[in-house]
Amino acid sequence: MGIKFGEIDANQILENEFRLGVMERLLEGMLNANPNLKKPTDLDLHNIRKAVIEDLKKKYPNSGIEFKNK
Repeated sequence: MGIKFGEIDANQILENEFRLGVMERLLEGMLNANPNLKKPTDLDLHNIRKAVIEDLKKKYPNSGIEFKNK
């Protein structure tokens, strides 16, 4: 039996943190190496975050996940 936070297994949280860290570093490297690459606007990022939250709410319907503007 593993540790769970609501519906989410603790091992899954650690794996997600690892994958996210790798992806962030890859993306940052790609953007830095290609200064002419079209980057997403603040509105694009806002809409992406909202869409991801909606996906997470479907995957974990009992976790009380909500979108909060920063």
